[in-house]
Amino acid sequence: MTAASNPSVSYRTHVQNEGWQGWEKDGTMSGTSAKGLRLEGIEVKLDTQGYDLGINYQTHIQNIGWEADTERGWKSNGTMSGTEGLSYRLEAIQIKLTGSDASKFDVYYQVHAQNMGWLGWAKNGESAGTAGYGYRLEAINIVVVPAGTGAPSGVVDKAEPFYENPLSLYPSIASDIEELNWKNQYIGQLYYYYEDLSNDGIPELIIGRPVKPQTFTKFPYSGELDQQVSLIYQITNGTPTIVLGRDAQIRGRYYLDANNYIIDFGSGGAAYHGWSYYKINGYDLNFIEAVHLDTSNGEVYSLREKNEKLIKYLTKSEAYGIFNKYSIKSNIDWSPLVF
Repeated sequence: MTAASNPSVSYRTHVQNEGWQGWEKDGTMSGTSAKGLRLEGIEVKLDTQGYDLGINYQTHIQNIGWEADTERGWKSNGTMSGTEGLSYRLEAIQIKLTGSDASKFDVYYQVHAQNMGWLGWAKNGESAGTAGYGYRLEAINIVVVPAGTGAPSGVVDKAEPFYENPLSLYPSIASDIEELNWKNQYIGQLYYYYEDLSNDGIPELIIGRPVKPQTFTKFPYSGELDQQVSLIYQITNGTPTIVLGRDAQIRGRYYLDANNYIIDFGSGGAAYHGWSYYKINGYDLNFIEAVHLDTSNGEVYSLREKNEKLIKYLTKSEAYGIFNKYSIKSNIDWSPLVF
């Protein structure tokens, strides 16, 4: 049979509180917008127009994970992926074409994820959505185009199609922890929690550890906590990336400010102390300002650049004016990091 036209793809979703929606096709949205409702199931089918072509898909489901990792397996050609009646959210999806004509076409799909908006377009079996954050899918667009056509246009709020929790990628960060040799230097449990420090809807993974309490309290932030931040990760192109990390030991400690700035309080010896302040912006750790104190000849405060170059000397009042702009976050809900 001679193919008359390009294949058409149809799909429908099962939506929280609403049930199965009607069929949509060829890039129109299935799901809901601005309602905060989760997708719970999806069915996808092709009108192949004479091509030897099929479509397979699987979803990442709350409490279940990827279907292909279970006895549920991949779904195809209009069968349901997901669940019905369990109130489980869909979190991600993979879709791929099958058949002898599959190489002639690309299937593109884009999802709207909780807290993130429309993610970038995925294609041909790539993951779209999130894993490990507990974020629901709320809507999806799917389109089949001739191979090499490129991704459709439209709204994209986050460039990457898939975001995976760094902790779920733990094997790839284990070497970082071993390199810092924490287990040998510090006896005690490591901890973690999540916080959107960059205000982009994608939580960072923050790893902390207990440290010896500081007994002196004459300097700002000293002696306040016996827990410090040691590593901060983001996901970049599916890979955990260290935004902040150093084996600071006793002479330097990282803390989070109540407004998610990073406070670096350190010492260069008995007479020399420093306070540096940072903010995560995108994938970068942006330096804001630094105050140094030299007590070898009284109390000499100074404002410094990132490279410690002197900007100007400060009065004690001016220095404390900077210190008082920041406050250590003490209500962090840490969870034990299990190896």
